[in-house]
Amino acid sequence: MLITTIAQLRAASSVNVSNSVENWLPYLADAEDMFIIPAIGQSLYDAILDSLESVPVDVIESADPISDPGVGGHRLPPTNAEILEALILKVRKALALYALYLGIDEMSVSVSSAGIQVLQSDTHKPAPQYQIMNLKETYLTRAHRQVDLILSFISKNVDQLPDCLPPVAPYFLRNAEEFQLQCDIHSSRRVFLSLMPIIGSIEKKYIKPTLSAGLFDSLKTDFQTPEALTDDEQVLIDMILPALAHLTLARALLEISIDVLDWGIFNNSTNTFNSMATKNQANMERISIMREENQRDGEAELKMLQEFLDNNANASRYAAYFESSRFAGTESAVKRGQFVNESSKSIFVV
Repeated sequence: MLITTIAQLRAASSVNVSNSVENWLPYLADAEDMFIIPAIGQSLYDAILDSLESVPVDVIESADPISDPGVGGHRLPPTNAEILEALILKVRKALALYALYLGIDEMSVSVSSAGIQVLQSDTHKPAPQYQIMNLKETYLTRAHRQVDLILSFISKNVDQLPDCLPPVAPYFLRNAEEFQLQCDIHSSRRVFLSLMPIIGSIEKKYIKPTLSAGLFDSLKTDFQTPEALTDDEQVLIDMILPALAHLTLARALLEISIDVLDWGIFNNSTNTFNSMATKNQANMERISIMREENQRDGEAELKMLQEFLDNNANASRYAAYFESSRFAGTESAVKRGQFVNESSKSIFVV
């Protein structure tokens, strides 16, 4: 486990000195499984744990080695060891904050054979529920922000962390920065991770049928190696990205605020882009408007992609597109989506 002493836990928050790390071990284990590993990946977390053996015991208890300005306010570029120490500190802080969030409700409650009791003494009494909720909101907000900082730190220092490579995104939208260019997610890498399954679904259900399986697969293969992309393929990528982002967000706006559990479907207790539901969430009318706008934008951009391919595909350029079920030909391309009057369909107005 990444946190083994109460001092490491207290580096993230002013926990009372009467605490012992044993009280927090169940919540630390849950925080690892529920928040840290899904965010950075099991392989990266294992690599961080393995690297602890090479880090001195008295290192990274309180200060970030990279943030230290050094003598006279100047310092050399950080070494690989210093970068690793800073990463461990950041992950440890996020882990501690998530554990505090998970365990704070139970800290003043005693479960025994005599029943469930609230602990109280002559000098201490339980905090009001609103203060507990405010503290939980603070812990969760700080923890989420810390995860964004961790993912940003890894991205900037990936060359100095050869044993801690993050998983490669398999989709046309690879990271939060690329998604942010199309739709506003506050550049949150944590939010982008939650959107990745939807991105994959949109690619499969919208982008691949539009391009045809052959064109989609060849484009995806070349996309993994930027040097292999041709100018014609780059044109398609530039048209795919906005459609993919808008259709993803249209789908996500309804899903991110809902928990599907084995005992029912409920509004999510957290706000994906901020923190807790104690803040006023956008009402369903505004969410529906945003969803419809993103859906319309995505469909319009997808239509532009189809019309472009209809008008430009030939035997030497985008030839695989002819296999697409969406192929309409040059003459029919401009008519796609238009209402066509037919003799068999009539509208009577009285």
